[in-house]
Amino acid sequence: MVRGKGKYNRSLSLVPKAKLRASGAFSFSLPFVVLSNAVAKDSWNKVYNKYKNSKHWEKTTGMKNQYMCHFSFAFGKSAFNLEPKRPVRSYFNTVRPPVYCNPE
Repeated sequence: MVRGKGKYNRSLSLVPKAKLRASGAFSFSLPFVVLSNAVAKDSWNKVYNKYKNSKHWEKTTGMKNQYMCHFSFAFGKSAFNLEPKRPVRSYFNTVRPPVYCNPE
């Protein structure tokens, strides 16, 4: 999908189902965190397997970090937009303010 102009205008736009959104909702209980992590990994693997052969797929680690960030912290957004041209940063540097899932 192409959104607007600029160097990060191409994105993989994913609209998560309600069940997946609920799995990403933040909780401090250990059983929930373990389950949520398993769901996040499984759903990422499905995204990866479906789109990895696209000519627009780049920087798998960076896209995974963006996905995990959206799953854990931006689960209420209408879509998870993963931008393959974004630089690869550590997970911490992908989620920290003011980056919020969009590393520079």
